[in-house]
Amino acid sequence: MTGKERMLSALRREEPDHVPTFEWFIDDGVGEALTGSRDAIDIVEALDIDGINVRADYTRETLGEDTFRDEWGVTRQLTGDCIAASRAHPIASLADHDAYTFPAPAAPHRFATLERAIERFGDRRAIILNLRDGFSDMRDLLGYEEALVQFMVEPALFAEFLDRCVEYNLAMARHAVETYGTRIVATTDDIANAGGLLFPPDQYFEVIGPAFRKVIQGYKDLGCLVVKHCDGDVSAVVDFWIECGIDCLDPIDPDAGLRLDDYKQRYGDRICLKGNVDCKGALCGGTAEDVQNEVRECLRKGGKSGYILSSSNTIHRGVKPENYRAMLKALRTWG
Repeated sequence: MTGKERMLSALRREEPDHVPTFEWFIDDGVGEALTGSRDAIDIVEALDIDGINVRADYTRETLGEDTFRDEWGVTRQLTGDCIAASRAHPIASLADHDAYTFPAPAAPHRFATLERAIERFGDRRAIILNLRDGFSDMRDLLGYEEALVQFMVEPALFAEFLDRCVEYNLAMARHAVETYGTRIVATTDDIANAGGLLFPPDQYFEVIGPAFRKVIQGYKDLGCLVVKHCDGDVSAVVDFWIECGIDCLDPIDPDAGLRLDDYKQRYGDRICLKGNVDCKGALCGGTAEDVQNEVRECLRKGGKSGYILSSSNTIHRGVKPENYRAMLKALRTWG
């Protein structure tokens, strides 16, 4: 099987010839130490990973040595991590959201990285288009604190703007499917931490739930398989997300006390699972043998079908390069 075939098989809960793997991000420094390149596409090729996560491309206006304003109007600061930290936001008041114009979803440069990945990999590897299911756009445009406050005090207005964010992501997905043949979409909106949801569950279902259902069903109607990422304890919403149509859940967060074997038993006949080598544990501070043992445990718990092995979030800059190599080697030995 090719990497793409392996990924599609796992997402459909079939049994591939080998358990597949892909990561949301691989830190440039880790990638360079292992492959000599800091380019994500080169790194995936050199490490022979089954899929690559690709985000849309947005122009930047440089504001300082480590700060820039992106096409959304969000001011960001480079920190050395995979994602720059947001520092200022374009919408001061939710009441003014009508005046905000989203970046053009089909601008000529919007899918430049996707085009590069297709040109390099063709059908040899799965190309996962990383879009959103709404809340992360609200967070970036309003600011994290303001988004959480407005969710509570202006739920109707919040839902109205959230629907605009959903429509924007669906427009991008539609263009990607029609132009590039995209078949896998991933959403990486975090709405929980180790203690549970960031919102009261009843209000989540009332305010955010309809938008989530709309965007996931929209991706499905376009013919895409959908991977849903969220850190934290998502126990309160997993059944709802599955009902909405997700095909895969990531990362079954060990920091939140979630167990891969428990989720496999409860949900393995309904969705694929992705994870769960602890990216704060052995990958950072353990030995290669520690990582290998953890991979074997994940493979035992995840099973031969409906499972994608990966870290429990990303291969971030704190991961030892040799330990990530050990993780891939163990997967290929026992997967």
